[in-house]
Amino acid sequence: MQYSYKYRVKESDIWQASMYYAYSSYMGVVNVVCIIASIALIVSKWSEASDLFRTVMIIFLLMFTVVQPSIIWMRACSSLKNGSPELELTFSQAGVIVISDGKKQQVSWKKVVNVVKKPTILLVYLEDGTGYILRNSVVKEDKEKLYGFIKENLQKNRIKNN
Repeated sequence: MQYSYKYRVKESDIWQASMYYAYSSYMGVVNVVCIIASIALIVSKWSEASDLFRTVMIIFLLMFTVVQPSIIWMRACSSLKNGSPELELTFSQAGVIVISDGKKQQVSWKKVVNVVKKPTILLVYLEDGTGYILRNSVVKEDKEKLYGFIKENLQKNRIKNN
């Protein structure tokens, strides 16, 4: 069995992966606490606050709900400023075949570290710190099957190497 996908990575893919990473890390806990704290502060102190304090409260809320996601978006755009090459990924029992810019690379399962399933994307991490983002519109109805296939092959590789 194999799964094959041909697509281009978009800025929104990198932004989503970065946002998922940010909000599933320690930074995400701090962000959520700051958002809740700023909303609680606005609700409880708005009527008695000066205009300056109201402005500070709104800026504090916007830092975590607008500014930070916007900065992450700008980073995603700058990482693809030269465009994104078309990728072709083929997942098989032997590993992952990657074709990009006319170059073909075979990645064995032992070089694949993990796969993470998020609501809108699949993230395939490699041991060298790189990885691949597969959005739902690329994998379509195969998402669950592909995720299971990758997990199964990662598990087989771990058992074989132990």
